[in-house]
Amino acid sequence: MLTRRSVLAFATVLTACQAVPAPPPSAGPDVGKRWVSEHGMVASGNAYASDAGVEMLKQGGNAVDAAVAATFAIGVVEPMMSGLGAGGSMMIWRQGPRAADYLDFYNAAGEAGNSAVLANPGTSISARGAAIPGAVAGLLAAHEKYGKLSRAAVMAPAIRLARDGFVVNSLLARELIADSLKILHTAGAKRVFMPNGRFARAGDRVVQPELAASLERISAEGASAFYRGAIAQDLVRELGADGSPLTLADLAQYEPRWKRPLCTTYRGRVVLSAPPPQSGMQVLEALNILETTLRAPALPSRDTAAFGVLARALKQSVTDRGTYVGDPRLAAVPAAGVSSKVFLTSHDAWAADALPPSAECAPFAPYGPSPVANRPAAPGSSDDGAQAETTHLSVVDAEGNAVSLTNTNGQGFGSGAWVDGFFLNSAMYNFSREATSPNAGAPFKTPASTIAPTLVLGDGRIQMVVGSPGSLAIPPAIVETIVYTMDYGLDPLQALRMPRIIPNANRLQIEDGFSNEVLAHARGMGFDVVALPPTDMAFGGVHVITRVGSRWVGAADPRRDGEVRGY
Repeated sequence: MLTRRSVLAFATVLTACQAVPAPPPSAGPDVGKRWVSEHGMVASGNAYASDAGVEMLKQGGNAVDAAVAATFAIGVVEPMMSGLGAGGSMMIWRQGPRAADYLDFYNAAGEAGNSAVLANPGTSISARGAAIPGAVAGLLAAHEKYGKLSRAAVMAPAIRLARDGFVVNSLLARELIADSLKILHTAGAKRVFMPNGRFARAGDRVVQPELAASLERISAEGASAFYRGAIAQDLVRELGADGSPLTLADLAQYEPRWKRPLCTTYRGRVVLSAPPPQSGMQVLEALNILETTLRAPALPSRDTAAFGVLARALKQSVTDRGTYVGDPRLAAVPAAGVSSKVFLTSHDAWAADALPPSAECAPFAPYGPSPVANRPAAPGSSDDGAQAETTHLSVVDAEGNAVSLTNTNGQGFGSGAWVDGFFLNSAMYNFSREATSPNAGAPFKTPASTIAPTLVLGDGRIQMVVGSPGSLAIPPAIVETIVYTMDYGLDPLQALRMPRIIPNANRLQIEDGFSNEVLAHARGMGFDVVALPPTDMAFGGVHVITRVGSRWVGAADPRRDGEVRGY
């Protein structure tokens, strides 16, 4: 069945149906979707954001400076995907000590938990769907710990884009129409996105003075301006008027959490991905399965054996993620066990969780056994409102440092609630409605999410920085990108052009580009096959950077309007 976003997405014919030799790296841009450089690089969902990140690198900033600047900037030009009211997470690689750090700044419930949402589910436009936004706290915490430039410097591009305006691209123009009710919901949003009584169109310039003022306040005062100052007061007042239970005390207590990454190996490379309640364990489990089962030389788009192996691996990983996902502070989540190769043969996640990390992963001090012992009485589940309204960016710098960062509003334009120039997320709808689930709502709890920023290492340095938006498409899109580059030797842009699949239980969403024999085989495997147009946003928006020799080769997913920049 075609979704609303399937109909709106541009349909571009996929031509990468067979493995072809990757072109040799060459300096300079390639139509914005592919870029090769010797120093630093930013791949993101919008050219303005990629430019902002590279601007920081050229000023002497590092990968964290670039990632923070790009994320603040993309929140201005892609308000449906992220912004000051969003939340997410990032994986940081520091080449000097050869160490990885993971920062979880996903949105969280307040002291009331999600009781207001359960009692009054409301509509898709409701302040009750907004959780405490984590983006501002997370971005500034990462910058304070690892950035080199000033806070004013990294926020300057976003302030400039909001104050002076930017040119609307086709994606934003389509999304304004698709989520028109949320734009019409508040006078502030209408002033910005309907300045002449009609929705902004591609090529129009949008100016956001209210957002510029909020960004300037944060730049001058830091995170306290958002969580304790005037913005916090406006946020609580506006949300409360629409039934949200969030309080000033809830905002003041929010803190992002530094964690250890999950770890496995694939084809001799170390793979680091997101710990719970994010979904790196789904990525790593699928790779562990594929490492032992994917042997067919032909591509899954043409070969039934290769397709069957890929589909089964992705289906098993999404099933196990649904069984165990949750906030590990409040429920036992055997993420390290599910991510380990032992789990492939033991099928006992709890026993595997108690084992020490592999020799290859041990140097990175990975995420270990579940920190709590209470095993949930029921499988986990997540409504996961992220859908396609999420953004991902990948960054590397000349020293070899890297950031993989995913940020999300949840649903398009979040909950529809608007405060001081930005939309608030819809993360409260990500909690399970089952009280015994590890993803059930609770005070100050973080709901489960499919986001999974990921790094691939080889010889103690970055080989790949990868991640994606797209809700249930996120882990499969990451896995398929890794497989097409590492197993089939495709250039990053070729890998992104390959058609994708998203299995979930017995339902299989499949993108145009698979042969008739493969489609028939999918039916024979018992899947309810749902065909969607090529380059549909439902299949994610991977932004990837790989190392090829001494150069970086980056690519932006053709399913989005993103571009890569480097120098």
